[in-house]
Amino acid sequence: MIKQTSNDWFAVMVLDGGSDRKTKINFDAISHSKLNKFKFSQNQGNYFCREKAIDLANTDWYFHLDADDVLPLNAVEIICEKIESNPKVSYIGGSYKLFSKGHEELRPVYTDIEKLCIKPLFLPTSPIKKNLLKKFGGYYKPKYYFHSDWDFWLSVYEENVEGVHIDEVIYLRRLRQDSSTWKHLDDLPYAIEKIIERHPKYFHSFERKNKAIIEVFEKNAIHYRKLGKRVIAKHYAEKALELGHSYSTYLNDIIKEYHMPWVYYKYFRFRKFIYVIKSKFYGN
Repeated sequence: MIKQTSNDWFAVMVLDGGSDRKTKINFDAISHSKLNKFKFSQNQGNYFCREKAIDLANTDWYFHLDADDVLPLNAVEIICEKIESNPKVSYIGGSYKLFSKGHEELRPVYTDIEKLCIKPLFLPTSPIKKNLLKKFGGYYKPKYYFHSDWDFWLSVYEENVEGVHIDEVIYLRRLRQDSSTWKHLDDLPYAIEKIIERHPKYFHSFERKNKAIIEVFEKNAIHYRKLGKRVIAKHYAEKALELGHSYSTYLNDIIKEYHMPWVYYKYFRFRKFIYVIKSKFYGN
């Protein structure tokens, strides 16, 4: 953060009360003239911490950065230039990259509003004016904090808030496999129902509602297949197909795997594992 090409920033660092000892030590050791720090004594959760950071920020704009993510060196410069040339906007939707060890994936800004059925159209933590969050009464904070960013951007769309998009990458987001979402996948069908209920203006059609629900079932089926949990993977694959998912070889393969004899299924999984390892090793 401090190595930005622009010096036009002020940072707020918030430590949640549930942090481990090592994190607390690192937090206490960090110091900078443009940094304000705040420490919760008890666990609050991600979005309470984010709202606290926004309250403490002494700027009109807020750009959230998760602890294990990274900003490109010119991110602040790009954003400030965009703000200066677009003084009436309340948000800046930007592109970002997902990254993990040996993997990088560009997530551009989408303009097709139908994609909002399943996710935000751009970086979920894109820069916003602080008063925009207050307009919506803060972040939606359900159990496990599912879809809080998506819920926010649905509200932005429904209220026709003026913003601007930029194609440049302004964020590097680490690909996480241990998030709250992955730990509570079976609660996602209920969570999507709440999102649809909260946003009747966007989800005004059966097609949009159905697309959002199908997406949840499909993702769960794929995830449980990777884990080798074929019973529950089949359950979600069938749910997606029952709701009208267009013919998917992948989902039908999940159902076929469920009906395989146990020994053959284990052999099939082993061969697939070896294939993936060889592909990574040889780069094919």
